[in-house]
Amino acid sequence: MTPINEVEFLLRLFVSMAIGGLIGLEREQHRDHEMVIAGVRTYPLIALSGMLFAFLEVNLAIPSAVPIGLGIFAAVALAYLYIRHSLRLSGFTSPVAILVTYIIGVLVGYGLFVEGVAVGVATTFILLAKGRLHSFALAVTEAEMMGALQFLLVAFILYPVTQAAGPLVVWGFNVSELVNISSVILTVMLVSLISFISFLAIRYFGSSKGLAFTGALGGLVNSEAATASLASYVCKDRKLAPFALSGIVLANTGMLARNLAISAISDTSMHVAVVLLVPMVCMAAVSIVYFRLMNTQKKAGKAHPLEIESPFGMWPAVKLGLLIGITSSIVYFLAKGPWASELTYGIYITSLIGFASSGAVAFSVSTLAFTGQVDPLVAGEVAMMACLFSTLNKVLIIRSDSEELTKSGWKIFATLLVVGALSFAAVDIYLRTIVGWG
Repeated sequence: MTPINEVEFLLRLFVSMAIGGLIGLEREQHRDHEMVIAGVRTYPLIALSGMLFAFLEVNLAIPSAVPIGLGIFAAVALAYLYIRHSLRLSGFTSPVAILVTYIIGVLVGYGLFVEGVAVGVATTFILLAKGRLHSFALAVTEAEMMGALQFLLVAFILYPVTQAAGPLVVWGFNVSELVNISSVILTVMLVSLISFISFLAIRYFGSSKGLAFTGALGGLVNSEAATASLASYVCKDRKLAPFALSGIVLANTGMLARNLAISAISDTSMHVAVVLLVPMVCMAAVSIVYFRLMNTQKKAGKAHPLEIESPFGMWPAVKLGLLIGITSSIVYFLAKGPWASELTYGIYITSLIGFASSGAVAFSVSTLAFTGQVDPLVAGEVAMMACLFSTLNKVLIIRSDSEELTKSGWKIFATLLVVGALSFAAVDIYLRTIVGWG
């Protein structure tokens, strides 16, 4: 590394002390009425020490300076732990924070400001969120932990292997043109991650935030399952109908937001997302207006958790992956197959899969648009039609489950469908006639 001058030295000194001060301030203010052994003065000095050891290594060519410092502060952490034990204080967090703070100082001393600040902010966040993290840990079941472990195996073993393997050729046919396996796995991981965060939020907040809140998050997980679960409560108690209906409408909004994100991830040129953005925003706006008019933030919607399967389990992920693969295959053959010329509008048929999973359709057509196999406007049209079919499916679900929901629900969803279709038609005409797409 290049030796640093006086100005750089002062900058690194102040940055390291600022990060250490942030951590020390948290340790001092959130001590749970315990005796503070190391606080707002100690942690800045620890970070400063890390910066100075890095300075000695770089400017004075002492290659063992940083490891020596690490050994010193490891001993300090052990001494701190011994003192806490002597005072009959529990916890191992503060000694670990000492070592992390030293390493942050070293990062800043090496000139890695972004990395040092990022680690410092993350460390402070973890320390601040003690109570919430403990509650979160109690909310997670063993089965969900197993699902998370399986997810990590897929993310860090299966996905890298599929990327390194290259194109898959079977009997002379490049399967990667049909279904990009690594892209499917990546999409499943991202959707599962978003869904699981929402799922845990439902588990943690659901009983105190009402049906509307859980419905909105449930839409990110599985809008059809969320709709069916909310409708089932109305069968048991008709008074919950307005609250459940608000939750179902917001679940549909969550579905739209998820599909827009999927399109943006699958087609990084953002062409498909541009087609979807305006109609989805219009539908979401109508949903929010309805929610505000109903004023669902009342206690009548409490204590009714959604009956949704954890999206981190292997079976939900496998089902989503298979559905994406099947949808991608159908879209590919309708768009590029030997009979594509006879079925000019055949690709639009795949939008009907939106009754089962509009997200699978959004991914499939967006991926083909990104690779140039389908026109982006056509892909956007198919994806939007799938979202409209998914919206229509909510009406069919509540009609089969609850007459109370059907009376007012069909008006709301009819409005959403009309608004979505008209705004989509306007965008489609604009892109075809003014912009020249298609």
